[in-house]
Formats: sequence, structure tokens, C-alpha cells
Amino acid sequence: MKDMTERSDQANNNGNETCSPIGTKVRMQRANGFRILEMYEDAEEELSKISPEDRLERDVLTMKLAVRQDAEDWNSMLKTARILRHQDPDASEWWIAEAYALRRSESMEAACEVLLDAEKRHPDDPCIKYNLSCYSCQQEDMKTALRYLLAAVELDAKYKKLALADEDLVEMREVLLKLGFSSESLSDEA
Repeated sequence: MKDMTERSDQANNNGNETCSPIGTKVRMQRANGFRILEMYEDAEEELSKISPEDRLERDVLTMKLAVRQDAEDWNSMLKTARILRHQDPDASEWWIAEAYALRRSESMEAACEVLLDAEKRHPDDPCIKYNLSCYSCQQEDMKTALRYLLAAVELDAKYKKLALADEDLVEMREVLLKLGFSSESLSDEA
């Protein structure tokens, strides 16, 4: 059976594997396996062999995003995140992914702009507020950072614990401890 698959794969498009008869699901599984093994070039190659009609499917783009994030390929991740955000602007995770890639490929300021737009569309998303807190702290705007962090914690208490461990918020750690942020108080709430 393997020989038939290989021959079929090679015969397709005169040996060009870009439109292989191997299905998208299998290609995605292979790409994820390579991603887990930190073989990012192999993962990208596997994703490039997915049929053109499936390449803009959400699952395929989500896998590309994960591979590119893990590979720290910020420019490619940014392109993929933007496609996902435009396809599904009601999903806050794509806004956050775009900001994450922007922070690393362009600037903190550009990332903040995306998150501020995201906050308008998703006013009750604690992860957006938490990320705005992190970015504000990194820009040394502690008042804004604290305001966003408290808003995130009000929406979801898990951010209280995350804040103490987050390197982006290290400059606020003393203030957070004075405000009662601690892993013990969080476990009491659980």
C-alpha cells in the first residue's frame, strides 16, 4: 500500500507534490508531528502540499499559525494571523495572535493598536485585557497596565495567578503582592 501511495504522490503533477492525493487531514497530522518534533521546515513542507482549495481552511491556517509561532517565524505568523482575523473577526484569539506576532516582528506599539481595536470588538475578553496589561507594563505605563490587569482578573480570576509569573509584568510584581495577588489566595478561590 505504501508503494501505491508513494507512486501516486510522485505521479501527481509530473512528480510535483503540491497537489498530492494524500488528504488534508493526513498532511495536517504529519505537519503537527513535525511541529512537535521541532522540525519546522518539514512541517511547512507538509502544509505546502495541501491542495489549494483547502489551504485557506481554518484548521489548515491554525496549524500554519502554530508551526510558525513555535518556529518563531514572526513575519509568516503575522500573515497567517491576519488571514484568520479577517476570516473570523469575532474570534478574539486571532486578534491576540496577530498582536503577538506584531510585537515580535514590528513593534509593541503596533501590537497595542491591534489589541485596542480588538478590545472595542471584544470588550469582555479577559485575555485581550491581560495582553494590553502586559504590553502597557513593557512600555512602562504602570497605571494603564494595572487598570487592564484588574479588569482581566475581574472577568477571569486565573489572570491573578498568571500575572505573578509573567515576565512581562515583573515590574509590577511588588504592587501586585501589595494588592493581595498570590498563588495562595487564588487557590482559596478555586
